[in-house]
Amino acid sequence: MISKNFLKSSFIYTVIGALPLASSIILLPFYTNFLETSDFGILAIYISFTFLIQIIVNFGFDVYIGIHFFEYKDNKEKLREYIGTVVVSLLILGVFFTGLSFLVGNFSFGLLFHQKDINFFPYGFMSVLTAICNSFFKTYCGLLINQQRPVRFLWVNLFNFVLTIAISLIGLYLYPHTLIGPMWGRLLSGVGIFLLALYFFASEFGLAFQTKLLRGIFIFCLPMLIYFLMSWVLSYIDRYIINYFLTTSDVGVYDFAVKCTLLIDFLLMGLSNSIAPKIYKIWTDEKLSQSTMEVNRYYNAFTAITVLMISITILFIPILVPLIVYKQSYYAAFAFVPLLSLSFIFRGAYTMYLMPVLFFKKTKVLPKIFFFSAVIQIIVSVLMAKEWGLTGVVWSVVITKPVQVYFLYLESKKIFQFKFNAMKLLFLPLLFSVLIILTEFFLTGRINHILSHSLELAMGIILVVLIYRKELTTLLQTFKKT
Repeated sequence: MISKNFLKSSFIYTVIGALPLASSIILLPFYTNFLETSDFGILAIYISFTFLIQIIVNFGFDVYIGIHFFEYKDNKEKLREYIGTVVVSLLILGVFFTGLSFLVGNFSFGLLFHQKDINFFPYGFMSVLTAICNSFFKTYCGLLINQQRPVRFLWVNLFNFVLTIAISLIGLYLYPHTLIGPMWGRLLSGVGIFLLALYFFASEFGLAFQTKLLRGIFIFCLPMLIYFLMSWVLSYIDRYIINYFLTTSDVGVYDFAVKCTLLIDFLLMGLSNSIAPKIYKIWTDEKLSQSTMEVNRYYNAFTAITVLMISITILFIPILVPLIVYKQSYYAAFAFVPLLSLSFIFRGAYTMYLMPVLFFKKTKVLPKIFFFSAVIQIIVSVLMAKEWGLTGVVWSVVITKPVQVYFLYLESKKIFQFKFNAMKLLFLPLLFSVLIILTEFFLTGRINHILSHSLELAMGIILVVLIYRKELTTLLQTFKKT
């Protein structure tokens, strides 16, 4: 059975890990009151650029530090060497990319955003600095998760949350109808969490730099870098495609629609962060290279939660968002929420196939998997954007997500023997997706959207109850005993 301690730590990692989403939700009514959809679209471009630079300067260290913590957790001296080298490497990469971006950033933006009101100075450069700070903090948070220190994880992320909200709101009120508040809020909070993470790293592990470790770090992290870059393409290239073929206002509407589904993303990300250390520990202690019922329970629960989260999001987003977002130009995004929500439906299977690749350090297969996935997404997105505009881009996301899962499965099965309940991990998501798509196609515009989305929620609940009736009965009995 899943322990109560696991549930408590999972709650912290999931909820606190979703604080960036919470800050976005809190700031969203202010952004929409002070920014037109075109400005919101430009902000989305800068934020996605921040994530791109964050991936590059992080170089996969956030994954590396978690995997090697388990390998050397019983050897404190060796652990200090590894973590100290990671910290110094991150600092060196940060300094290097700051200088490089200062020299070539303006020229690069001129080529990429020709005749668009998107410039490198000052906001592009601020995005680079924000990315460096966030990369450093993200690596430290990854360490805290694998150390199983949920209390400190809570406080450092709460510090980041409060700082971001406070500075962004001050900037919005002092300089309304500009990007000054959002951009400075992200940068200054990033500096704050960078200094906090640097203090904890230095005080606990020191800043040792062992050049003998660099080759092993490079071999592990380079595939991770390429993998995360391809993941960025899969997650954010659509904004640039929309910006090229359509307008910055269309970017704003699309990005707002994506933000309406972020609750699903962050909750699943937090849940994934919670179960990963548990699964890694089981595999380490029992020296396993095949599926077990104990581990499969985590993936099964993951999928059930995903179905329910998607159902809830589809129903409540069009109801709740108008209470805080007053400009009706943003409401066009609601039409895209159901399909964008379905892009998360196979996240349970994705997590199941990804974890063995990370645990057994076979990360060299990831660039190949996500390169082909990224190429397919770009081709499909470009073709569908030219033909059907925003609707085409949304459908391209839904179509290409299962392709990633399939490619990942083809490589992961070479290093791990999978045996699982296909009904729970594959057929349930597929059946639920078909029902949502049919409901949206046949009922949209014919009946009230609250009624149709309520029907979709009911279908999600019924499917989960029918397929997980044994697990739900056991869970209910456990709570009764407690």
